[in-house]
Amino acid sequence: MPSLNKRLAEFNTKMPPPAEMPVELLCRDKNGTYTIPYTCCWFDEEWRNFETDETVMASIVGWRPIEERRKFRSLKKWRRH
Repeated sequence: MPSLNKRLAEFNTKMPPPAEMPVELLCRDKNGTYTIPYTCCWFDEEWRNFETDETVMASIVGWRPIEERRKFRSLKKWRRH
């Protein structure tokens, strides 16, 4: 399991993204960090599910564009082979 600092380095933790930009969220709870399994966005000063427009109820510590997630996952697959 990656260290918290290494995990946080993959995400923007300083400021919210442009409104309505599809992103992946990094959240934190008492067990560690995890990503939300659906696309989200920042809208009206809160995090929302991109598809349903519901408010995300989690402790969010960072975000990254969806394209970044795809790059990272394809890199991980490539490294396995």
